Amino acid sequence: MINTSTISFSNMSRSGSFVLPSLKDLPALLSGQSTYDGTDASNMVFPGIKQQLMRSSDYDIDLVIIGTGPGGYVSAIRAAQLGARVVVVEKNAVGGTCLNIGCIPTKVLLSSVAVLDHVKNGAQFGIETAAPKVNISTMMKRKNTIVKQLTGGVEGLFRKNKIKLVRGHGKIADAHTVTVETANGVETLKTEKIVIATGSVPAQLPLPGFEIGENVWTSNEALEFNAIPKKMLIIGAGAIGLEFGYTFARLGAEVLVVEMMSQILPAADKETANTLQKSLEDAGMKFMLDAGVTRAEDVKGGKKVHIKSGGKEVSMEFDKILVAVGRRAVIDNIGLEEVGVKTDKRKVLVNEHMQTNIPNIYAIGDAIGEPMLAHVGWTEGIVAVEHAMGLDSKMSYKAWPACVYTTPECASVGLTEDQARERYKDVRIGKFGFSHNGKAMGIGETEGFAKFIVDGKYGGILGVHVVGPHATDLIGEAVLAIANELTVEEVMSTIHSHPTLSEVMQEAAYDAVGRAIHK
Repeated sequence: MINTSTISFSNMSRSGSFVLPSLKDLPALLSGQSTYDGTDASNMVFPGIKQQLMRSSDYDIDLVIIGTGPGGYVSAIRAAQLGARVVVVEKNAVGGTCLNIGCIPTKVLLSSVAVLDHVKNGAQFGIETAAPKVNISTMMKRKNTIVKQLTGGVEGLFRKNKIKLVRGHGKIADAHTVTVETANGVETLKTEKIVIATGSVPAQLPLPGFEIGENVWTSNEALEFNAIPKKMLIIGAGAIGLEFGYTFARLGAEVLVVEMMSQILPAADKETANTLQKSLEDAGMKFMLDAGVTRAEDVKGGKKVHIKSGGKEVSMEFDKILVAVGRRAVIDNIGLEEVGVKTDKRKVLVNEHMQTNIPNIYAIGDAIGEPMLAHVGWTEGIVAVEHAMGLDSKMSYKAWPACVYTTPECASVGLTEDQARERYKDVRIGKFGFSHNGKAMGIGETEGFAKFIVDGKYGGILGVHVVGPHATDLIGEAVLAIANELTVEEVMSTIHSHPTLSEVMQEAAYDAVGRAIHK
């Protein structure tokens, strides 16, 4: 059994490195069965996993995962690949927030807006059309169809990997028991290990007049509109606020974004955020920074909102308000206090293996706090189940991308320029604009730039920030480089295909050492 005295929670910073098995062990890992049926797995799985499976013979299940968002369903599939008997518990739709009311549906609507913009700008490409008409009903139908297709695909993956899905509210009864309130009564699951993947919900604004309802939305309600508001207030200039604000602005709404900090995307690189703001203003959005709302009251057809800025308070009327002030981890009523799982009241506390203070209970994704991102959550899930199955997997937060899907897009990884200059004495900046790139000219999207922040002494890449076309795709190169400690010279010497947007990344890397070719 695991010695609990060896698990330290004195330092809750999420650090470490992702440790994979050695290459000689990979054939055994890759040949692992999707379920454990009691047969000898000595030639099928990693020896540590075999030992774990042998120890779990006292239980009906090797692993119960509460929640089927990206973190939950990916970790379930990974555990099944390693030979575990897996049960997933889900009280809502499979796929969690991301697939149902988050990442996917918002991007589908943004895609509709992109098509609208392309049609409007068709004449400059030599394509002349009649004035486009927005059909909201068709947009919603397409969104719902794609969501249904993806969630159905996840359920298909469960069947393929022999993962049992139990529908209902899951609660941890003790360190090896999960009870599920289903439509047919309570089902009790006895398990060796448990993974908490309960996700998050939109945070609300505890101010008078901002109760969620017909005229005050969270991101959930904003996905089900049947008419375009005339005037809309967005509270919060993070990714959620900007993406919804951009969507409604391009559909014809008059959009104002109020942000209490001095820049949009407060955690982002300042130059990148300011460039994005200018582009969004050109697209029709308006911003009030260093400002906050104080209260709201009902008026005919909407809300009257009081906004404080620069020591003065103004009032404005809006048809709809979107509260986009972040998300809150779902950790209530799942048995944490009763079992003794440690939290800081806002999130579950874990170590680098994703273990809680109870060694056989793990937690991942939004349930453990920032960064609340699907791709981070499923990486945490893989780490959790691999460690639960006997591998020495550890989570690293050295390089993870943050993305915003407006037009232009914005994506970042690593340190901002201000952070890098504060921590390092010798910092070099390389920057290259899309306006000089042939592919960007061809597609008619030349706003923005790629920016490399480099350690001047050793050439290490400290951060990369991109604002421009397909920035969320381009950032993958930078994430790979930082995660693997590549130098800027290694990025420069890598052949990039032509003509592509990726050349902007290479040119920015060149510029960091004063060697930009096309600048």
